[in-house]
Amino acid sequence: MATLGETMVLFDWNGTVVVDADRARAALNAVLAGRGIPVLGEAEFSVRFRLPLGQLFGRLGIPESEHALAEEEWNAEMADTHARLRDGAAECLSTLSRAGAWLGVVSAASAAAVRFDQRALAVPAVWNSVDASVGDKFEMLLRHRPQRSNAFYVGDSADDMRCASAAGYTAVGVTDAYCSPEALRSAGAAHVIGTLDELLAIVA
Repeated sequence: MATLGETMVLFDWNGTVVVDADRARAALNAVLAGRGIPVLGEAEFSVRFRLPLGQLFGRLGIPESEHALAEEEWNAEMADTHARLRDGAAECLSTLSRAGAWLGVVSAASAAAVRFDQRALAVPAVWNSVDASVGDKFEMLLRHRPQRSNAFYVGDSADDMRCASAAGYTAVGVTDAYCSPEALRSAGAAHVIGTLDELLAIVA
């Protein structure tokens, strides 16, 4: 791969670097059950789960006054359970790092959840920056954008694609239970991939 000293690749975490739909559903159902709200089955979860969390909680009947606490509970549940590394992630991250790309995480996931996954799943220690518990991805992406002339953001939600495109990144969507390829493209994804090793040809 060519030298990528002028390239920055930032990643969402949950659903992007790690595949965690089962973990996310279990965490959400714990938050709902604690409030006496009916939990979601697998099929219903795939239809109804959309980020950001605050809007999701509202749609599921959690009062706005409880959204911050519900998000804390969600993150605690996510930090206590395992996900799996997305196919091709280790190879992709290691290759990009060796080529000199700036690699970072910009995610709403808590720092504790990201650290837990990194240890449990042996994610390569390649990160130049890790921004966790991010409430406004657009603002964080804007802050990072001047660091490199070529910038990519890799995420799994329509909101990720909109924020990345608006902040001047090439938006790359990864498919999962959270969002269809069509929804990712409609939200601004320039590319849609299924495994992270597919990213190498896009960034090169």
